[in-house]
Amino acid sequence: MVYTRLEPSPQELEDYYADYPAPDEIPATTIKRYDELLDRFERYRHTGRLIDVGCGAGHFLQRAALRGWEVHGTEFGQRPVAVCRARGISIIEGPLDVANYRPDHFDVICSLEVIEHLVHPVAELQRMHTILRPGGLVYITTPNYRSVGHWISGSEWSIVQYPEHLCYFTSRTLSRTAASAGFRQRWLLTTGVSLVRLWTKRSKDQTIRDAAVAGQEKLRSRMETAWHLKVAKKLADALLNLLRIGDSIKAGFEKPAQ
Repeated sequence: MVYTRLEPSPQELEDYYADYPAPDEIPATTIKRYDELLDRFERYRHTGRLIDVGCGAGHFLQRAALRGWEVHGTEFGQRPVAVCRARGISIIEGPLDVANYRPDHFDVICSLEVIEHLVHPVAELQRMHTILRPGGLVYITTPNYRSVGHWISGSEWSIVQYPEHLCYFTSRTLSRTAASAGFRQRWLLTTGVSLVRLWTKRSKDQTIRDAAVAGQEKLRSRMETAWHLKVAKKLADALLNLLRIGDSIKAGFEKPAQ
């Protein structure tokens, strides 16, 4: 397990996330991925309640609400919290606190690119276990420390960044972490190579970052329509997953039914 030995204070984290970006719009390809994910969640719908821990500006929760889910979220920072509330999302500012919810309350808990931000990820997963119903699902995505993007970038890999990222997972360590909190792995994939991370590395120049994001989104859009790019992406993701070296880990863990 790779992690920082430094532990940021609550004030340090509050200051860092105060101006965290909360984009007004997201690409059409991201919306499509959200809808595909929600299709996968349908088999877990029982109470109809879903929570996104670290929900950002609430785009995923908006899509879930359109599908009939009762949506909830948590987030740090006044700006994203205000954006979520303006979108009608039930959100609590701050960390996940089990006192705010009944035990076994949710069908699905999402944690999209969040667990790497936490000082104590096992404790967070234990809190999720408490508020998830038996047979429910926790869905987690996080950067893969053992990835092709990390190998190419070396010491310039932008994911290693304090105090934003504190824990760095591989497919094995994420599985073990979830198991230690009482979850059973349903699936785990490692896919993709982030062109934005490769192109920008540790650059803070917003112009460079905006250009990289635009370039990546243009390629993603082409992959949705060009059959040869679709095939190439499918083959590449299959190989990255087989070797467990894709840039992103995407995993579903169930709370065993009683």
